[in-house]
Amino acid sequence: MTYGRIAPMIIVLLSAIVLFGCSSNKMINIEDSNTYAWQKYMNEDEFNQLKEGMSYMEVVEVARGPGEQVDDSKYIWQDELLITQAYEIEFKEDKLIGKKIIQKRGESTRDLPAEKKSDDQEENTK
Repeated sequence: MTYGRIAPMIIVLLSAIVLFGCSSNKMINIEDSNTYAWQKYMNEDEFNQLKEGMSYMEVVEVARGPGEQVDDSKYIWQDELLITQAYEIEFKEDKLIGKKIIQKRGESTRDLPAEKKSDDQEENTK
């Protein structure tokens, strides 16, 4: 092989290595930019910034952390502050096609007097 044929192959190979290296570090850089661990989750202001057509990585940049994949097309981000709220984002071919706020079930019965427990809570204890 001549130098004229090898040089373009080397350039393509080096470019691929650089691009792969940069993309894998991007997630680490996003999470490292958070001052506190809980900031890798989403809040309502960040949720409202999401627009149809955004890629998964664009959503990660807004939320400052990755979502939890729940099936082939849906990801869940926990709320930064509320344990009873999360954000479900749906993608198709790496483009945001739907988003919704979901309410998580469950409530604590700790330290509640028996008369203040709801009917649902009393049924669960039987």
